[in-house]
Amino acid sequence: MEFIATYTRKRKQGAGLVVDSKPDFTEFEFSHVGGGGGVKKLEGYSRRGKKAKKERQDENGERRDGGQALVDEEEDTKTYRRKSIGGRKSTTRGGGCDALLKVVDDMVAALAPLKFRLPVAFVYNPLEYARKPHEEYVRKYGGKIVEVLLVSMNPGPFGMTQTGVPFGDSVFAREFLHITSEVEFPEKMHPKRPVIGLNCPRREVSGQRVWSWVQARFGTASAFFDRFWIHSYCPLLFVESSGKNRTPDKLTPSEKASITSVCNEALRGVIAVTKPRVIVGVGKYAGDRVKECAPPGAQVGDIMHPSPANPKAKKDWDKLIEGQLRALGVDI
Repeated sequence: MEFIATYTRKRKQGAGLVVDSKPDFTEFEFSHVGGGGGVKKLEGYSRRGKKAKKERQDENGERRDGGQALVDEEEDTKTYRRKSIGGRKSTTRGGGCDALLKVVDDMVAALAPLKFRLPVAFVYNPLEYARKPHEEYVRKYGGKIVEVLLVSMNPGPFGMTQTGVPFGDSVFAREFLHITSEVEFPEKMHPKRPVIGLNCPRREVSGQRVWSWVQARFGTASAFFDRFWIHSYCPLLFVESSGKNRTPDKLTPSEKASITSVCNEALRGVIAVTKPRVIVGVGKYAGDRVKECAPPGAQVGDIMHPSPANPKAKKDWDKLIEGQLRALGVDI
């Protein structure tokens, strides 16, 4: 079976935006999907982003065994700067990364037995098949006490589903966050929603908006993560038989209750590790979950979701959410 689709890609040029229309997935051949169906790897595309990684190695000059770069462009993966935030120190916490990863693993194990009715036809969990890049994200930037915890709803089909990173637009995951770890394939995939990995040619609009704002406001990922951490509340992507994305708020009451039970416990675990002063849901659904899980004394609220389905997010999303963060007491 062959599947060819197009997408609209926006890129900045001067003060405006240029819109390009290009194939999102060039030809794919699927074995029978739903029975461990596989995907032929795109010619010229490597899920590990080998070309980009080699270029970074050449720039750095320092390598581990096998030629892997020893030092990341921004910082060593286990060393973090100290920064005063609200009278507290943002420091590396002993075992903080391990604690975050244990929360992830416990959540994955608790979600695994859950069943979902039609119209949900496929369920993707990138914390399983993209565990390596997610762990790289945690160990590179996490494990610290932060000022602000941002909580997203769940993966998008072209973001975290592809890269294992919250709001994980493939280009920003590779070139801004410098994620290089291998993405494996889920056991079952919808033919319209294949997992390609870090070289997914289709961009995620939400991820582009989030990381473009981070880059413009903070300069580097390291500077942003000195103050913030981003956690995906529910790691599951739900896909209908048509290929349409079904968000957690559209599930049946019993399905929502089962997810909430598991994911609320995980969110409380992340809060316990990161100890944020302010906890912010990205969108109303995540904001409601934050209110259920926040400890006494924490400042809680929500900001506008950057989804392209939200017409209000199409113009000046970055300025709008900065105003919302300031209203919650975050110095931006």
